[in-house]
Amino acid sequence: MTKRPITADDLCQFKFVGDPQVSPNKDKVAYVLTHVDQEKDGYYSYIYVTDLNGEGRKFTSHYSKDHLVKDVAPKWSPDGSSIAFRSNRTGKNQVWLLHTDGGEAVQLTDVKQGVGEFTWSPDGKQLAVTVHGELKLSTEKDEEKKDKSDVKVITRLRYKGDGVGIYNEDRKHVYLFDVETKVFTKVTAGDHDFGQARFSPDGKSLFYVGTKAEDKEWGYLPAIWKYDIASKEESLFYQGNGYVMAPSFSPDGKWLAVAGHTRGERSQGNANVLLLSVETGELKNVTEHFDYTVGNLVGVDAKYDTAEGRLIWDETSSNIYFIATVGGDCQLFKVSLDGEVSAALTPGVASVTSFDIVSDDQAVIVLATPHSTGDVVVQDLKSIENIVQVTDWNSELYNEVHLSTPENFQYKSTDGWDIEGWVMKPYGYEEGKKYPMILQIHGGPATAYGNGLHHEMQLMAAKGYVVLYTNPRGSHGYGHDFVNAVIGDYGGMDYTDIMAGVDYALANFDYIDQEELFVTGGSYGGYMTNVIVTRTDRFKAAVTQRSICNWHSFYGTSDIGFFFTEWQHGHADLWDDYEKLIKLSPLHYARNVKTPTLILHSEQDLRCPMEQAEQWYVALKRLGVDTKLVRFPDENHDLSRSGKPKHRLERLEHLIGWFEDRRK
Repeated sequence: MTKRPITADDLCQFKFVGDPQVSPNKDKVAYVLTHVDQEKDGYYSYIYVTDLNGEGRKFTSHYSKDHLVKDVAPKWSPDGSSIAFRSNRTGKNQVWLLHTDGGEAVQLTDVKQGVGEFTWSPDGKQLAVTVHGELKLSTEKDEEKKDKSDVKVITRLRYKGDGVGIYNEDRKHVYLFDVETKVFTKVTAGDHDFGQARFSPDGKSLFYVGTKAEDKEWGYLPAIWKYDIASKEESLFYQGNGYVMAPSFSPDGKWLAVAGHTRGERSQGNANVLLLSVETGELKNVTEHFDYTVGNLVGVDAKYDTAEGRLIWDETSSNIYFIATVGGDCQLFKVSLDGEVSAALTPGVASVTSFDIVSDDQAVIVLATPHSTGDVVVQDLKSIENIVQVTDWNSELYNEVHLSTPENFQYKSTDGWDIEGWVMKPYGYEEGKKYPMILQIHGGPATAYGNGLHHEMQLMAAKGYVVLYTNPRGSHGYGHDFVNAVIGDYGGMDYTDIMAGVDYALANFDYIDQEELFVTGGSYGGYMTNVIVTRTDRFKAAVTQRSICNWHSFYGTSDIGFFFTEWQHGHADLWDDYEKLIKLSPLHYARNVKTPTLILHSEQDLRCPMEQAEQWYVALKRLGVDTKLVRFPDENHDLSRSGKPKHRLERLEHLIGWFEDRRK
């Protein structure tokens, strides 16, 4: 039977798998399954537990008529008898506990402001949790404050964050929580933020990440702190010179592994696996000669994996497992203490979104492909081809809809650099026919397109378009020099790479109608879309999303503007390099634009603020360009990936409708 074309509404039919956690006895896996609720316009999630053969059950279940419940972050107790998880079922995020032999979930924490990250102590008697501000139990009464002001007084340089809003003055602190007595003990203090707490394997110490530096507002360089639980004394363990993430102790307690680098805050080069000696604090970069970044930087819009980044040791404390972005793939690797990195342990043309290790022979991974949002599979670590699929949540939908298969190609830019790209044929493709083409440009710029399911692109193909997407310099997955080549050269060779990809596609894929070209992109991709329409009229229409048009105003209005602008443009100073920033801004060249341009922007976007869209819209409208501005209320920079379902669908309608109205 012929499969039907995928629709916009199919986005709401996907179920998203993530955060696999292997039980201590290595026979079961807990994971999170996220659903879309169109009626309530949001997302809800439950935790499932399965054995390694796929025999499983729904582990948590809770309904609230007031809000959508999200059960996330499953963490097995050290003895495997129960699973702790975080849930908003009472309105605020709290830690809950459910025994593996059944029964009702028990609420462990009852904090008025809710809790964030949490982790078990090795003996299972305590949790380390993070809380914003001074901890208040729900049973405590708030002091009545007459004439309480709603005025916000700002004193920080970093005073807001996309997806968060204006930060309050409460800092994030680490607490110890006694599971039996329900008593909290505060670990950190002061006008600082701390998190990512980890117990040492002997349970005597707690390590966590944060900084007490006076200049942390201008240049954030986190440190790792050690807290002696018996004496309650804190000491500086390691002062970082770059970001550190996902701390992980070796089972023998001799090493602390972190993902990060030592190049200062303003670096988009590769993240590495760094080893810190617990005894001496000495640091060693064990992936120094592995020229790919740790972590998954493959961007798609059909993913909802709630897992934290992680590094996982083998049982002998000899090797560390990690994922890395390699071209358009994200694959699992392991590295020894001596810096020997294995070949990829998982297949190509796929992306590992999260993982856990069963043994030296097996890993449990969430594996996504261009035809799958990701399912739990058991990977044989001795043979890439040997994979057992454990879950198959979207099989009915996959069996019903047609999904275009991306065709990978390599091409040369004008200076000889190798660039990777993909092209997707339209639904119902017929030899000899010509089809319109949409060029997609990713954000970042230090992310990547690659091998995951991108619903938006599949929808474009279903509507009869060829879809072209590439990874120009500035993308991750091709080495340290490649990702850094865009620094100080926005709109330079990155523009050339993108346009060379268009030229290559037109020369090599004869089914593309050269008179029917369209372009779109978001964030950095929106900026490049704006750049493109100021330089060429070869595209019949453009859609610029969450974009930048004016670097000078971006500096003071974006949540990251004051450091991102200087860093990305080669230490460009707001005052000394005024002319440089203006000349890098598409707004400066708006008089060149003739291309019909749709502007899609979220009103709560603090990364690329709404004022960027407003400036671009007014300029183009004033100059007589066919343009339209669509504003999405109560959405942030992440609209296309995790916004309200209603707005995500309406966004797709506007996006494709703009092109449809301008086709032959």
